[in-house]
Amino acid sequence: MNEPINLAKVAGKYGAIYEAYYNKANPKGTPGIGAMEAATFLKKSTLSDVVLSRIWDLSDPQGRGFLDKNGFYTALKLVALAQEGETIAMKNIYMETRNPPKVGDIPKIPPQVPPPAASMLNPGSVEWAMSAVDEAKYKKTFNSLHPENGLLPGNKVKGVLLESKLPMDTLGKIWDLADQDKDGSLDVYEFSVAMHLVYHALQKRHIPAALPKALQKNAIKSTPAPPTPPEEPELFAEFPTDLAPPPVVPAQIIPQVPVALSNLNLLSDEPPKVPEVDWVITVEEKRNFDMIFKRSDLDNDDLVSGLEIKDIFLQSGVSQACLAHIWALCDTKQTGKLNSEQFALALWLVERKKKGIDPPSVLPPNMVPPSMRGAEAVEAPAMVPSKTPEPTYSNPELKMMAEEIEKMYGTAGP
Repeated sequence: MNEPINLAKVAGKYGAIYEAYYNKANPKGTPGIGAMEAATFLKKSTLSDVVLSRIWDLSDPQGRGFLDKNGFYTALKLVALAQEGETIAMKNIYMETRNPPKVGDIPKIPPQVPPPAASMLNPGSVEWAMSAVDEAKYKKTFNSLHPENGLLPGNKVKGVLLESKLPMDTLGKIWDLADQDKDGSLDVYEFSVAMHLVYHALQKRHIPAALPKALQKNAIKSTPAPPTPPEEPELFAEFPTDLAPPPVVPAQIIPQVPVALSNLNLLSDEPPKVPEVDWVITVEEKRNFDMIFKRSDLDNDDLVSGLEIKDIFLQSGVSQACLAHIWALCDTKQTGKLNSEQFALALWLVERKKKGIDPPSVLPPNMVPPSMRGAEAVEAPAMVPSKTPEPTYSNPELKMMAEEIEKMYGTAGP
């Protein structure tokens, strides 16, 4: 349906029941209810498949394959009309029905406390304020995305926003309004604001140029505690209107020190001692990685080059930028080759990335291969530039790998 509908008029006196049905069919609070979920829910009306097919066509006239709140309310109203023997047509969408739609058990609605008169409230608050029910629903969705330290970076929020099928410029505007502290991530309240604006946009509401006062952080009574900064800084400075958060650019290859300089006695002639820590790779994992290492070591020199493991890296599906960063972490001396421990660490980091866990910017002590923890592995750290440089490759193996990956993905990447 091209024209927006008035949800309150569609539901009539059964607004609370319609809302309860909607929350039941959409427990995760996503912007749209998929075709399978909606069809399974509407089958509980016991109407024939022919009637339900007609109802679906009227509720999803654009063939998007899902129902937003407008579409779901339309479907419920058409179900109610069909159950009372009325004509199933959009011209009857505002017709009052004697009974609410019966889709399974009709929800029991507790008595409602009359809201304060609109004249006593700020008009902006009436129009945009989130209800406690909506806020709880948004919070549930937020937690399902596994926030880190109370924050969701842009790449995790992007998928949820894209499910709404809203235009890219609208989603970009919603992100800009929701990210109130402009840190490139959303806390639970900012995420709730984003979802709230998405729902309003799906109901053909105009997204305001400035965030309404009712949705601003300083408008809520209890200010949430500031989130703890993540251990590894996200490089999403802003969320552009095309919804592609800036990719992470691998840092220039710089020798890293696995222990703090404060632990080293710089005036002593004795070699510095590196604290003993367990390695993140288990014995069983190392055994499996060693089998792959032996098959890849074609010249039997107990080292593998970028050419020898190129296919293994390419088949992982991990982006060029991330693979280059992983190689740089493991090939600490830029020799262009990895020993069995460095190779095992590289594959371990690749496997973690495939599960959505980004590699660190610097290897922590428990990731440093045991053979690299001696005095010869400790070097003075190079100065890190204040701005992240464009990726450069000082050894030919790394550059060759980056070019091969670039060809495979068809884009230069970061």
